[in-house]
Amino acid sequence: MAAKDAAIEQILRQAIRFEEDAYNFYTGAVEMVERPHIRQALVDMAAEEVKHKKQLQDLLAGDTTKIVSLRKQGQIQDLKLAEYLVPRPLEAGASLQDVLIVAMHREKSSNEFYSTMAEVADDGPAKSLFEFLAQEELVHKNKVETLYDEVVYQDN
Repeated sequence: MAAKDAAIEQILRQAIRFEEDAYNFYTGAVEMVERPHIRQALVDMAAEEVKHKKQLQDLLAGDTTKIVSLRKQGQIQDLKLAEYLVPRPLEAGASLQDVLIVAMHREKSSNEFYSTMAEVADDGPAKSLFEFLAQEELVHKNKVETLYDEVVYQDN
């Protein structure tokens, strides 16, 4: 296996772990919130992470047929709340505000990771997938920031 192929494989395996961690985070966060629409939003984001993991696994296995058709979304508004809010470690009894702040930071980090991977990947399925996943993570960040805005700012 060429060094470049080994590096891509390592990146894909790390990305799969990121998606697994995100899934675990969202499924755990569901237990920390009471509002049904926020619980559902977290369940939906967990399901998205499962889809992302499957796409990465397909690429790792050499199946690029599903990657070519990934949709491109329009411009996503970045509320940039994560850039101004500091996350605290989540513990039992964490507030909804704390859960959402950690979530937006996780999505921001994922977006940055996939954006960087897209920049260094050669044109082809890997680059397309990384671009798609970067965009998806920005969509997730926007969802979490919008929930935060709705819950924290509107409740005050």
